[in-house]
Amino acid sequence: MANAVCHIGRDKPVTAAEIEDLRCSVGWDRFEDKYDQILPNSYTHFTAYDANRLIGFLNVISDGIGDAFLLDLIVAPDFQKRGIGKALVKKAVTDLTMDGIRCIHATFSPDLEGFYRKCGSPIFSAGIIDTVQRDTCANGTRSDTVSTPEI
Repeated sequence: MANAVCHIGRDKPVTAAEIEDLRCSVGWDRFEDKYDQILPNSYTHFTAYDANRLIGFLNVISDGIGDAFLLDLIVAPDFQKRGIGKALVKKAVTDLTMDGIRCIHATFSPDLEGFYRKCGSPIFSAGIIDTVQRDTCANGTRSDTVSTPEI
């Protein structure tokens, strides 16, 4: 597949099943029957296709003004390390900047910091409260309790 042609688009039609299959291909859960609800409530999404096969996906939620969040960046394993993920992120950043959005956030595991640095992203510390797994991901450690700073 070295000569595969990848077409990246914004808000191109994509099915929930295609996204769920892509999630499975990278070892994520299918998130069964959720993308039919997620996509209409998203600000935008970006897809990468090789012919008729979805090989990359990036979802964006946003208020359309101040902030946007890049979610679910997925590239099919047999297409990884070819610049597709970077192209999806750069297309999203370019388009969202043109939309007038001021701050674009990306959440990722510590092992992907180098990838996001290569995309030109400054890295800031942050944390996530995962209500399903109860992970606090600021430093990549698992926690079943969440501490809140005193206000």
